[in-house]
Amino acid sequence: MHKPSESHYHSNSTLPMIVLLLLGLLFFGTYIVAEHVAPDALPGYTAPVFLAIYVGLSALAFLFFWLKERKQQGEQKLMETLNTKMHNMFKYSVGLPYAVADEQGRIRALNSALQQILGVEDPFFRGTISDFCGGVGLQEIIRAGISGEDVRTELGRLTMEAIFSASEDTPKPAELSVRNMEDGVIVRFPSGDRYVARAYAINLGRMNYLVTFTDVSELLELKEKMDRDMPAVAYIDIDNLEELTQYTHVNYRDASRQVDDILIQWTASLGGYLREYERDRYMVLFAQDQLRRCEQDKFSSLLDRVREIRLGEYGIPVTVSVGISLADATMAERAKEASSALDMALQRGGDQVAVRRKDGIRYYGGQTRPPQRRNKVQSRVVANYLLTKISESDNLLVMGHKNPDFDSIGAAIGVAQLGLLAGVPTKIIVDLDNANFRVATERLTATSLYKDMFISGHKGLDLIRSNTLLIITDANNFRIIESEEVANNVRQVSGRIAIIDHHRQTGEYDFEPVVNYIDPSASSASELVTEMLEQSEIGHEGAESKLVSDEVASVILSGIMLDTNGFTRNTGSRTLDAARFLFGKGANAEYVHSFFNQDYADYVCERSFSGCELVQDGTVGLTWSQGTGRGADDRVAAAKEADRLLSVKGVCASFALVVVDNAVHISGRSDGTLNVQLILERMGGGGRFDSAGTVLADVSLDKAVSDLKAAVRAYFTEREEAHRGA
Repeated sequence: MHKPSESHYHSNSTLPMIVLLLLGLLFFGTYIVAEHVAPDALPGYTAPVFLAIYVGLSALAFLFFWLKERKQQGEQKLMETLNTKMHNMFKYSVGLPYAVADEQGRIRALNSALQQILGVEDPFFRGTISDFCGGVGLQEIIRAGISGEDVRTELGRLTMEAIFSASEDTPKPAELSVRNMEDGVIVRFPSGDRYVARAYAINLGRMNYLVTFTDVSELLELKEKMDRDMPAVAYIDIDNLEELTQYTHVNYRDASRQVDDILIQWTASLGGYLREYERDRYMVLFAQDQLRRCEQDKFSSLLDRVREIRLGEYGIPVTVSVGISLADATMAERAKEASSALDMALQRGGDQVAVRRKDGIRYYGGQTRPPQRRNKVQSRVVANYLLTKISESDNLLVMGHKNPDFDSIGAAIGVAQLGLLAGVPTKIIVDLDNANFRVATERLTATSLYKDMFISGHKGLDLIRSNTLLIITDANNFRIIESEEVANNVRQVSGRIAIIDHHRQTGEYDFEPVVNYIDPSASSASELVTEMLEQSEIGHEGAESKLVSDEVASVILSGIMLDTNGFTRNTGSRTLDAARFLFGKGANAEYVHSFFNQDYADYVCERSFSGCELVQDGTVGLTWSQGTGRGADDRVAAAKEADRLLSVKGVCASFALVVVDNAVHISGRSDGTLNVQLILERMGGGGRFDSAGTVLADVSLDKAVSDLKAAVRAYFTEREEAHRGA
């Protein structure tokens, strides 16, 4: 940054006066020469004319000189008045530099404090604000003030007349000393010091601005040092060590010691403090500037090193999840935020780091398929707690997501069984015209319990009470639930909402859920609900006989079969245990299989997927369709096509794109080796490790295909960088 030159402070206004004087002398000199050379050749009136011209030009020159002196005296008087009156206004902020500028940012005057900082003697700076503010102009300073909470302080509303009338008794402008930096612009002077520039409107016959400069160099340096040294709080959880050692012939202590050594080395490299506060759970404190280094390598120095620990004959990797907070709050609040971030990382499947900042949460990692972490004890705890909350409610509302599939419907019906067990009035909000709903509940709606159980979202609004409990199943993104209006009203009236889902949580809620039971390792929401039903029968006399009928069991089983593709994908021991329980309650596999029979219209929708391409060396398949105009049927067809494409040899992940109502719907599937959820998160979607989706509004199909290819490439590039770093 250059220092303003003296040329900024001097005017060339004396040039016209000099020119006038020279012209007058030229005319007078010409007349004298002519008189001596050829006195008889000149007319008699020549002398008076030349004399008149000379006198006129001289008069103009002296008039210009007089006006210039008058202007300088006026400016000097203005400056003296400004200095006197502004001193009264700013006497409590001794030495506050300021400048007066017009609407174009041209300087009219500087006070002595600003002159001293800039190293100039002339108070009438002939440049602009940007000349000594590092290129920052007046309009930028004005806009910063407008965007702040305090648009104009009392001083900013003062007119020049009010300033001139200021006296020694003028109250001190307290706002000036307490206003924060957000309503000004930080500028750097040629000296390198930083100041907060603020503009205040004043009236000098036309609009002008008083621009003040508050020295914040030391404050910013202190703040930057505090930011660098501010401790980040991290909670670390070993995801699957205990579960792995149960099924592999590995000594738990040896495996735990290996993870512990890595955590100790990682913490030491950060200059931090590590403490194990519970088995396989740690707390770490380290400086914020070290966090930036970790984010640059995407925490691969921790995640990848832990993942290198492989147990058993199949070499199953150990993983950790980390929650970190940099919340601008007390240490207790920061620790609470870090714990919440850890919960987010775990709910998204583990093997990742969630960093909470002021602008939200950032995620790193998530490259491995989540292990099944829950057990019957956890299911029983959640089921009993949820039953307690249901029993305390006036009524229970249950809903899944829009365009419900069998998993959404089955999980909602399973939760409704808990409401019946608690003896609380229960209703399920669903799209009554949905084909999946009609197929799955054909027999169920013929029973007395479920004849009037299902209602529309509009009727659901009339059932909201001060103690209503709403349970959302198979979804945690409120933009896709069956009735966002019902959810918003419940949140405002009772504030009691519970969530049961198997999709990764993509964002934070602006409320505290009664229950937030999210497990991405589960095959389906129906599987989670089935375990809760099984545990709810324990200790409830007579519950076994009335809790689950064969019709209910069949519908819930259809949800599990849908999301496991007939028990061929994402099926673990817990999934089979849930299915066993449902079969024991009378679930009919042949009847459930009829749910999946397609009609001719569905067949046409699936046949519309004419485009197909393999990318990333044939490991990722893409297929697309312009759609048939059948809305929900096209979306279902896309999900089926993604499943079908995944069966192609060598394909590890598949995506089906279809146009529905001027939007492109994308369904993604994975065999468990690639994380389709991370790929579609780049496009604003979400889901689970092996099943995800998104919707792109106002985008052409070609553009959507191109954007998806870019997201796939970015995902593979990040994976390769992580492997190289490891």
